[in-house]
Amino acid sequence: MTQIHDHPGARIDLQPPDEGRAQVEEILSHFGAALGSPPTALRLLGVSPPILGHYAGMVGYYMEHPRLRPPLTTLIRYLAASHSECDYCVDLNEAMLLDMGYSLDVVRAARADVAAAPLGGDERALLEAALQASRDPQWLTSERIAALRAHGWSDRDVFDAVWLAAMNHAFGQVVDAFGVTPDGYTQARTDRADIDEGGARHAGA
Repeated sequence: MTQIHDHPGARIDLQPPDEGRAQVEEILSHFGAALGSPPTALRLLGVSPPILGHYAGMVGYYMEHPRLRPPLTTLIRYLAASHSECDYCVDLNEAMLLDMGYSLDVVRAARADVAAAPLGGDERALLEAALQASRDPQWLTSERIAALRAHGWSDRDVFDAVWLAAMNHAFGQVVDAFGVTPDGYTQARTDRADIDEGGARHAGA
């Protein structure tokens, strides 16, 4: 059973209602196994179990997306979060990119300049379009959609990428509104890497 604790900065009680607790604990357990601990932002959503269930379903859809690879979708969320200045979302998605094998330098270079994102040209074109469209809806003209089709993307792919960027902006606003601060996922991974590197040096001495 996943233990659901209060978060020091949260402005509301993060305990789920009794009638939805089992569903919330199951979802949090799944995410906790992948990340090391259940994300506080999802505990916030668990205040309304149907909302958490809807969000978990959307995450599952993108994880199994037939065309958009996890590095692309995670970079969409990461860079959208950076633009909207959601520290929580930046930390979470940065850690997920580290778990995929990217270095912190590479990940943060993409944050400074989207052209440095570790993707091929077709994926980078969709990444840039999703970010631009989520910031300025009028940017996504018919001509720009046609250009994305020329990169091999279907209309569904374009829609899904823009939807993901836009939903991440909204998610970040909710997280910030209720005072949820970063869980420290990135720091935990860099600390672990430092320990592993130090152990390797010691073993080779």
